Parts: sequence; C-alpha cells; structure tokens
Amino acid sequence: MKVSRSIVPSFFTVGNMFCGFFSVTSAMNGNYELAAWLIFAAAFLDTMDGKVARMTDSASQFGVEYDSLADVISFGFAPSFLIYTIYFHELNTVGLLIAFVPLLFGSVRLARFNSQLEGFDKTHFSGLPIPVAALAITSAIIFSLHYFDNPIKFPKVLLVIIFFVSVLMVSTVRYEIMPNLTLKGSKANKVKLALIIIGIFIVIYEPQKLVFPVIMLYIIAGVFRWFYYLVTSEDSKSESKN
Repeated sequence: MKVSRSIVPSFFTVGNMFCGFFSVTSAMNGNYELAAWLIFAAAFLDTMDGKVARMTDSASQFGVEYDSLADVISFGFAPSFLIYTIYFHELNTVGLLIAFVPLLFGSVRLARFNSQLEGFDKTHFSGLPIPVAALAITSAIIFSLHYFDNPIKFPKVLLVIIFFVSVLMVSTVRYEIMPNLTLKGSKANKVKLALIIIGIFIVIYEPQKLVFPVIMLYIIAGVFRWFYYLVTSEDSKSESKN
C-alpha cells in the first residue's frame, strides 16, 4: 500500500480530534481545568497541521475537510459541552440552548470558510477563527478557576463572551493569519512573528492569569482594526468623489 506524504499533517489533525474528545470526557468527570487546557492543546496541533502541510507541500482538499471535522469536535462541541457541564446545565432548556451557541456558530463559520476557500494559502481570515473563539471561552474558565472557588463566578460575563465571539465567527471582521515561522519573509511577517513570540512568553509566565487577557486583546484589536479600516475607506471614497 502506497503511503502518501499527506498523511503526515493528518497525524496532527488526529491529535487535535483526540484532545477534543479527551476534553469532553474530562469535563464529564468534573476535571474542568484539564478539559479547558486540552482545548488549548488541540489548538496547537490544529496550527501545526496546516504548517506541516505547507512545509511538506501536501495540502489537499481531503486535509481541509478532515481538519474542519476535527475542529467542529475540538472547538465547537468540546467548549459547548464544557460550559454546559460547568454552569448552564442549571438553567435546563435555556442553558442547553445557550451552550449550543458556540457549536452552532462555529460549524457555520467552518462551512462558510470551506465553501469560500480558493487554493490552500490564505492572506487573512474573514471572521474570527473557531479555535480563537474556543480559546476565549476556555481561557475565561481557566481565569475564573484560578481566582475564584466557583468555576464561573460571573456567569453573565461568560454569557457576553460566548455571544460576542460567536457573532464574530460569522462576521466579516478581518483577522490576520498566523505568520510564517521564518525571519526571511516580509517585514509585516517578522513583526507578527515577534508579537506572537512575546505573547507566548507573557502567557508562559502566568498562564492562568494572562492567557485570557492576551486572547481577548487579540480579538478586540481585530474589531478596532476592522472599524478603522471601514472609517478610513469611507473617508477615501468621499475624497475621491469630491
């Protein structure tokens, strides 16, 4: 049987899917913090499978579809199940519907992404990527577990975060892609790579405290950058008409 090199990035995709599955089983057993960190592990593997596919020149339509299936589990179902088991199960049917929102919007976001994909190289993301939305939710849980006895001390704040990132997933707000892991690229790539490295070192220093603020800073910065682009583009159109 001939083994294609495209199987290499698929190993990372399988690891991503397993972390999502492991997160669900951990949440079932009440290991909420472990369940949250496993979603972070899934996000790391999800990033690596794309990088490895480009490095080995093995990107394929199968890989894109398989990766999306893994993402639905790890970044849609797993965080939805986690927030339901921690808090929203107490709200019965209403809680079930609230917890379903990240899974619903995340699956729509992935379906739209795949239908609009042309080639395998992206210049930017249209809408918040589903892994980032999942990490925003799970980092809020990690932050709350670190500071408070109650897993979710401020459920209304979590509710705002859930709807905020869910709407952003299906929006047209532009988010930058991960930079190439090299210093030989453009100046913009080098700046983005440097910012990511700085962010990683900051998070490593106090992960329970700092991962949530760093992720939210990235999300909000994208929204402000989008608004700035809209305002400046409208101004330029007005000037050209005059």
